[in-house]
Amino acid sequence: MKNTFLLICTGLMLTIGAQAQTKKKAVTAKVNVPESVDASFKTNFAVAENNKWSKNYTGNYVATFKNADSRTQVSEFNPTGIWVKTKTTFDVATPLPENITTAVQTKYAGSTINELEKVEIAGMAPYYRVKLTTADTKTKEIILNEEGSMVRL
Repeated sequence: MKNTFLLICTGLMLTIGAQAQTKKKAVTAKVNVPESVDASFKTNFAVAENNKWSKNYTGNYVATFKNADSRTQVSEFNPTGIWVKTKTTFDVATPLPENITTAVQTKYAGSTINELEKVEIAGMAPYYRVKLTTADTKTKEIILNEEGSMVRL
């Protein structure tokens, strides 16, 4: 009888614990974008499709959209409409910029590019963030400039 009771209690505790671990879908509030931000966005990204707006922890407005090449872009603007930065994500199954693939294959022969994104920040030269798996199966992240040279930030 004691064993049965303990078994039932243990089962209930495990069930309750498992239910507590399920993720609840976060509800995102609709972001009202100021006209200055919207105008700046439309000036910089006239061909943007299906843009979705959010607000980050710094108070900047962030637009996620597809560009003319069907690449996902995330662009950030401050509340007055000044562009802060843009990240463009490349699909590694499609042809990547030749200077980047050449640089990676030269420095890390036999490696595979897993992720590639171009980062443009106001006041800085654009750069590429490359996540790759080397020939000896190590994961590595490198930063390359537009010419394909490694840089440190």
